[in-house]
Amino acid sequence: MGRTILIIDDDEDISSSVRTVLESAGHTVLRAANGKEGIELARSERPALILLDFMMPIMDGFHVCSAIDQEQALRDIPIIAFTAFGQDIMEVGLSPYAPCRTSIRECIEKPVEPNVLLHRVESLIGR
Repeated sequence: MGRTILIIDDDEDISSSVRTVLESAGHTVLRAANGKEGIELARSERPALILLDFMMPIMDGFHVCSAIDQEQALRDIPIIAFTAFGQDIMEVGLSPYAPCRTSIRECIEKPVEPNVLLHRVESLIGR
């Protein structure tokens, strides 16, 4: 049985291809085009996992991650940093946002092979 996964990413093409991969494996996929929408969806839907881009308009991934970490009801949702910047986002970009380190469980660099994406997602949600 699939789980609900939230994609927070402003790139519609990438989100669409990720949605296709995850839905074909039986998951329900929600999408937010910016961080503010993403936090609202996380609050209302309580997804099993969040795929989070970091460079977005309105509210970037750093602020989303900090906001999620500060909410008791959301802080246990695992986050996969889903970014074109890869590991650099974890090593350099998070220094002023240390709380993000607790929520981010993995980092996946865009573009990603569908099988790699599915394996990493399902390893975190216990499938």
